[in-house]
Amino acid sequence: MALRYDELKAPFVDFGNGVKLALNLDEFMDTASKEKAARELRETTDVMDASIRKLRELIQQEKQLRVPVEDETYMKRFLRPKKYYPDSTFDMMKAFYRMKAKENFISDHLTTESIKNALDDRVVQILPKRDQHGRRILYMEMGAKWNCTKVPSMEVIRCTNMLMETVGQEPTTQMNGVVFVINFDKLSLSHISQFPPKFVKTVVDHGQKNSPHRIKGIHIVNNARMFNIFFKIFKPFLGKKWSQRIFLHGVEFKSLHEHIDADCLPSFLGGTYELPVEYDGAVIGQLLDCYKEKFEQEEKYGYVDEIKES
Repeated sequence: MALRYDELKAPFVDFGNGVKLALNLDEFMDTASKEKAARELRETTDVMDASIRKLRELIQQEKQLRVPVEDETYMKRFLRPKKYYPDSTFDMMKAFYRMKAKENFISDHLTTESIKNALDDRVVQILPKRDQHGRRILYMEMGAKWNCTKVPSMEVIRCTNMLMETVGQEPTTQMNGVVFVINFDKLSLSHISQFPPKFVKTVVDHGQKNSPHRIKGIHIVNNARMFNIFFKIFKPFLGKKWSQRIFLHGVEFKSLHEHIDADCLPSFLGGTYELPVEYDGAVIGQLLDCYKEKFEQEEKYGYVDEIKES
């Protein structure tokens, strides 16, 4: 497993045996993707032009919010999950940047160094293959393989947010969305204690309402009795959409494969391809650092200091 570069000098993680992870920041140009975007997101020329124009006007009225309103690629990143409705996009954008303005919290100043332990311990991973619908797959270890004394829940969430911000830059992911597979094998009370209700509400609200990502499914595997205790903390804060997109599979990967094809999953999830036994999270950090300038630029966007201090 190593970071390499293709003939165009684009970075990718080589897992061996032809399995690779690379980001694609290019706009989709094929007819099928354009038709899907028009059908599912209302992404047509007329709607895009009108929505971008209206969103730009709304942002310019929010004097303390500094974002690149002339950058259509940036604007589309926020408009796509809201299907090009500018008013709801603007509400989400304000909430997103208010969260980033909270110092030392779940989404401010995200760097690979700040999530190093989570990457090294492979608590959150981007799987190299998309699912059959073109969705990115994020895998999380929330049971025995999660050492919560070394990697507290705050770092887990920060790592998840940084990986989501990374794949969220891909137009294909903006259109198709993301699915999670979360392993709760041997979940313990020490793990559950990492998630007090107030923290859970903040995290869930941010994911459901305040972030520009299309979460298309949350698949739970190895959910034993202890998981029921854990789930009771989360359930009161789940909206209708997320409630309908959470699937409990137990130990039966066959059930998981009814939603995500086995060809899209590694062997430890009953899939058909192999990942290295010693999956090196540090290499994923190296891939993220190839886009460090983009993250540094993103950190310049948001509310000015006056609102941060209020």
